[in-house]
Amino acid sequence: MSNIEGFILSNKFRKAVFLEISSGENSLERIAKKHHLLPQMVKKVAQEMVDKGLIKEKDGAFELTEKGEKIFGKLKGSNAI
Repeated sequence: MSNIEGFILSNKFRKAVFLEISSGENSLERIAKKHHLLPQMVKKVAQEMVDKGLIKEKDGAFELTEKGEKIFGKLKGSNAI
């Protein structure tokens, strides 16, 4: 497991946000409501993943970057998620 995979999997909030964005959800507010999380926590986690190059924000919506898509594929292939 790479450092970046561990970064995602070691925190349940990062894992939840990453999985939601990878499944096509692009609203942090909806992610927060769905998982009963504080919006500030979801924003903080999303910013951490933006800083790592896993997701990007475009016009207020979030999506995986190419790097994020590769990591998602690795995690899904290894049954880690």
